[in-house]
Amino acid sequence: MRARNYTRPMTRPGELAEAWRAGGLIGVRDTMLTIRMDFASFDDYWAPYEGKDGPGAQYMTTLNTVQKERLRDVVRAAYLDGERDGPRSYAATAWAVKGTVPA
Repeated sequence: MRARNYTRPMTRPGELAEAWRAGGLIGVRDTMLTIRMDFASFDDYWAPYEGKDGPGAQYMTTLNTVQKERLRDVVRAAYLDGERDGPRSYAATAWAVKGTVPA
């Protein structure tokens, strides 16, 4: 079996399980977990991007000030979607995988 490059995020069905199998695990099963994420306002939604942890915050460190402001404006427009600022609830999905190291 040809080794794959797993340096990019695994976002498609089966990719995480494939990586575990390629790593030698057996009995690999994967599933999709979905939760609701509630935000009080756009500022509440945006706060993690201004932090230090997570892929969003890491990406923000690659942008200059103008790019950061432009991105924030575009995301804010999408969050508001023509409505007043306030509470919103979004679904967040993640892949989960389980496997066993062979004896």
